[in-house]
Parts: sequence; C-alpha cells; structure tokens
Amino acid sequence: MKLLYAFIFMGLSATSLASWLDTSGKIVSIVIYPHTETILVSLDSSGVDVSACSSKSNFAISADISLEARTRMYSMLLAAQASGRNVVISYSDVGNCEPWGANTNAYRKITRLR
Repeated sequence: MKLLYAFIFMGLSATSLASWLDTSGKIVSIVIYPHTETILVSLDSSGVDVSACSSKSNFAISADISLEARTRMYSMLLAAQASGRNVVISYSDVGNCEPWGANTNAYRKITRLR
C-alpha cells in the first residue's frame, strides 16, 4: 500500500513541473506603459502559445520585478533592436502571465533574456 502511495505522489509531482520556453527573433516593437510600469515586447516570431495567457503575440517585462532588473532588460532589448540582432526571450510554459487591467492572465511574462 505504501508503494502505491509513493507512485501516486511521484506521478502528481511530475505533472506539476513547469519549464522555460525560448523564442528567438528580431524585435518588432517595444511599448512602455508608465501607468502600469509594464514593458511589452513583440518579436518577428510569436513563439509557443501559453494557454493561460490571452495574448499570443506579445511578451511582458513585469512590473513585479525590481526596477534595476527591468532597466537592464529594457537596455538589452533596445541594444538588440538598434543593432538588428536576434534576442532570445525565455518564459514559462505554464501560467506565469502578466495581468493587464481586468485580465489577470494577459501577456507571457519574460523570465530571462539572452
């Protein structure tokens, strides 16, 4: 019986694991919304769809991260856009969406840039 419980718990924990997805492309647009402190980014490649997030084309630098981290990410995006280089945006494949107004799951939240 204990062995059965062990297999059940291992199965449940394996399904709850999330991973990062990477999307690479050139920056099409960067939009800043000061009233929400959110930065939206569009690439020429929309990447993998995250079912929990309603936007299928934009990524967001969250207002939840520190000002310093947002500033570094924004600088990196501007440099890539100015030079025409590709940027790699990493985001979670499960949830982790940035809210927008009444929509609590609007944009795929950027977790890492390269």
